[in-house]
Amino acid sequence: MRVVVMGAGSIGGYFGGMLSLGGNEVTLIARGAHLEAIRDKGLQIITDYGQFTVQCDATDDPRQVGPVDLILLTVKTYHNEQAVPAMRSMVGEDTTVLCLQNGIDSYEAAERFIGAAQVLPGAAYIEGSLESPGVVKQTGDVVEIVFGEPDGVASPRGELISETLTKAGIPAQLSDNIQKTLWTKFLFIATMAGVTALSRETMAQLMPR
Repeated sequence: MRVVVMGAGSIGGYFGGMLSLGGNEVTLIARGAHLEAIRDKGLQIITDYGQFTVQCDATDDPRQVGPVDLILLTVKTYHNEQAVPAMRSMVGEDTTVLCLQNGIDSYEAAERFIGAAQVLPGAAYIEGSLESPGVVKQTGDVVEIVFGEPDGVASPRGELISETLTKAGIPAQLSDNIQKTLWTKFLFIATMAGVTALSRETMAQLMPR
């Protein structure tokens, strides 16, 4: 599968790296020193169980990529105004945009520019950080993507994406009530944000294995 990660920071970088290792043709959209490090040395991924380096294409210009099968939208929502319109050149007739941003309605930004029929809402459960340019770190045992069609009906594209993620070592679950999934994560983040801000610790530090 041809995959683009729109926003290859800590979360997008990890998912993109795993998908590349899983045999998919992956392009990372990044910028600045992070982009240069990936181009020069590859993307280094550190986990609690080891580390590895992935060699895959990376660019800061989506126009160089062309239409793909799947776009993972993982930029911060405050970058949507610039990032979402830039995806248009990568969206073909059969492209799916899987939105993995926090928030209950963040996927609607992609729907406005790309079209609702080509966008799937989703939630990413992962603890990650950008350690340095070209180096992302995934912490803890929780890694999962939950996504689904807005109407809750299973679809061939959903099954294919789930299978692709799972084969790449990314646990994936199709939800028949994606709005409930998004609200559940939102409430969890809203609750934990105050605790992490007050303690100055990450969720992984607060909830050790």
